[in-house]
Amino acid sequence: MRIAITELRDKVLGTLLAAFPLQEAAEVADYLVWAEMSGIHTQGIVKLAGTEPLQGIVPRGEVHVERDTSLSQLINANAHPAPFVSNMATRVAIAKAKEHGFALVGVHNFFSSNGALAYYGEVIARSGLIGMVMARSPGAVAPFGTIDPLFGTNPVCFAFPTLDQPLVFDTATSAMTWYGLVVARANGDRIPQGVAIDHSGKPTVDPDAAMKGALMPFDGSYRGSGLGMVVEIMAGPLAASAHCDCNTFAEEWGSSFLALDPALLVDPGRFRADVSDLMEVVRNARRMGGAPVPRLPGERARKSWELAQGRGTVDVDQLTMVELGYI
Repeated sequence: MRIAITELRDKVLGTLLAAFPLQEAAEVADYLVWAEMSGIHTQGIVKLAGTEPLQGIVPRGEVHVERDTSLSQLINANAHPAPFVSNMATRVAIAKAKEHGFALVGVHNFFSSNGALAYYGEVIARSGLIGMVMARSPGAVAPFGTIDPLFGTNPVCFAFPTLDQPLVFDTATSAMTWYGLVVARANGDRIPQGVAIDHSGKPTVDPDAAMKGALMPFDGSYRGSGLGMVVEIMAGPLAASAHCDCNTFAEEWGSSFLALDPALLVDPGRFRADVSDLMEVVRNARRMGGAPVPRLPGERARKSWELAQGRGTVDVDQLTMVELGYI
């Protein structure tokens, strides 16, 4: 179904204001509406539904800084919503990198999803910096050759400034996202073959069985598993967070945010121009017969956002809207 962007934001903000102060609720609402506008529905308002909704989070105190240097900061989220503390981490990373050329910010002690990491990576890139964002979550993915869900879906994002819109690559290291399973189960849909196993390790297309079993690495190989392990380390132990918690959702999540000034190595203007040129070379590369113009990372989401912004309305999942009481 289609709804006015302003109406959707008002509804989402109203839901969140029942649990959080205005500034916190507003930042989370902005993220959720951005995700819907970008067509990333598994990372949007569905996070307000289900058995562990964002608005059900109970913070345990104020967000506070546990460690701080000129180049880094470790933030204790104290169970505040992940999009809120992720915005904080993004701002800190940008400020420190603008001053010193590089910054690393870790966040731990939160219990909800950041959502699409592109949201934060793009903010870093729009400031003229290279952004790298990684997030680990409770175990949902079985490492290659195993059947226990030890790694999270563990997305990673790289974002680069260009002469125009940032180039943003954001991907889960799992074959599908956890909220993809949530949506499939809610809609009574099957999931694709080869993306999940049940508790005994047998392949399954049942999202409920997959949630009780494990997802596969994105490519089903040790390469995808290895990348998931890297994110588990960078957003787990490096951020003073948990690791390999085998689908125990009481465990904390974790994230790391890196910002890098290209001026450390090259002229920033030249860097942006070279990245823009690289993108054009890829777009104009010879194609296989009948293949469309190559789609660059982040383009589909940005076009979806621009279309929604232009018409003032956004497409949302009707079942989710009903569950949330919005219609």
